[in-house]
Amino acid sequence: MESHPALKKAVIISAIAFSGFFILYFSIMFKGIVANILTQIDNTLYTQFLSTRERLSEEAEKQYSNVVIVGIDDRTLNKLGAYNPHKYRRYHIPMLENILKGEPKAVVYDIYFGDPHDDPNVDRMLSDVMKKGPVFSVFFGAKHDRSGEIFNKIATKVPDSLKLKLVNEKGFESISPEIFQSLKGAGLANAYPDKDGLLRKMPIFFNIKDGLYPTIAMEVFRETSGISRNRFKFGNDRIETGDLTIPVDEHGRAYVNIDEKHKIREIPFYDVYKGRMPGRFFKDKIVFIAATASGLGDMKLVPLYGYISGVKVHANLYLNMLHKNFIRELSVGRYYLVILLVSFIYTFLFFFRGEHPPLKRMMIYFTGTLLALKLSESLLKIPFISRIYQKFKILRNKSYGIRLFFLILSETQKRIEPIVVQVIILYLALFFIFNNFHIFIKPSALLIQLFISYIIVSEYKMIDFSKISDREQSSE
Repeated sequence: MESHPALKKAVIISAIAFSGFFILYFSIMFKGIVANILTQIDNTLYTQFLSTRERLSEEAEKQYSNVVIVGIDDRTLNKLGAYNPHKYRRYHIPMLENILKGEPKAVVYDIYFGDPHDDPNVDRMLSDVMKKGPVFSVFFGAKHDRSGEIFNKIATKVPDSLKLKLVNEKGFESISPEIFQSLKGAGLANAYPDKDGLLRKMPIFFNIKDGLYPTIAMEVFRETSGISRNRFKFGNDRIETGDLTIPVDEHGRAYVNIDEKHKIREIPFYDVYKGRMPGRFFKDKIVFIAATASGLGDMKLVPLYGYISGVKVHANLYLNMLHKNFIRELSVGRYYLVILLVSFIYTFLFFFRGEHPPLKRMMIYFTGTLLALKLSESLLKIPFISRIYQKFKILRNKSYGIRLFFLILSETQKRIEPIVVQVIILYLALFFIFNNFHIFIKPSALLIQLFISYIIVSEYKMIDFSKISDREQSSE
């Protein structure tokens, strides 16, 4: 080993890199406080990535999508009165007729018709109108089944090869049978926020009562794309159908990518009810109908945008499918491989820090030290500034406290400078991948791996190996 210094360094670097990796790996594997901290950091940086992406795309050309939201908004409540599901069900009849005159591609109710109306004629008339066009509606999974067998016809068999741990409920909420029989399709609208209360992902399929049921966005996309229910393939980290691949986590959930490049029009329910929107406006549109007024309860807290109407979550998930505009996340196995690679990279960089002039010059360039030096030289040529600087030098030489302060500052800069540079470079690299390839690589573990590598290498370089050599020689 002594006769092969390059091999010796390779062994040392590998040992340090593996040590740093396994410190972090076991910390994550055993969950607890480390995993919780990493999750919080990742969630914060995910929101930061979204914010930076939006600022960078402010000048980009935006266009309206084919999705329209007809909302029971504050204006509608002022005109038609306080919202009551049974009262407003009567208003849906002429409103839906006005939409269907324009031959939309789909009309999607994010309003739940849970109980039959007190007046059977209302459900009958609404049902007759629904049969005239491609109308969809949401339904909900529940801890206790109240639906009987009504939803069985839209279920698909759970594949024997399914490895995803899909979101599971015990049953369904009830729905008006007459309304349900009139629908072109139906999908679940259950949404599950993360532990911090923010909704980032939506299930694509649910496993309920030994059957697979789609989310409403998936059902609308499937039906409007002419895809049969049995044409889905489930992988470890994806759901595929036709030419669409949806990246999902281990629970079959996908990120809802709210991308302002495809804007969604919002129209008051009242204006459509009164026939103020021309029928041709709805031609080939995907029309979502929902209660959007503040205080009606269906509000979701999402990253960056705060509270938004729940229908916007479904509408944007549909647009993600339509434009194949998903945010991908590395699988667990690939993520650990990236962490291991990062451990080797930073162990190598910190181990040879100071031995490679090009690397050192690059660090000086990124930290602005060279620029600051040139600027200070120019400023010192100004007589006024030069006199102040000379007086300060005299004061510094006389004061032990000032000299100690600048000594500590200088030594701290030497130790912090390289790690700050690498943190900035890593952050920019991860954002570049996120912004251009729509892949979110969780930054927290990589950043902590960077710190671990730096600490271990620094401690290794402080070891006095001459003591070991002296003992070996004395024993001989």
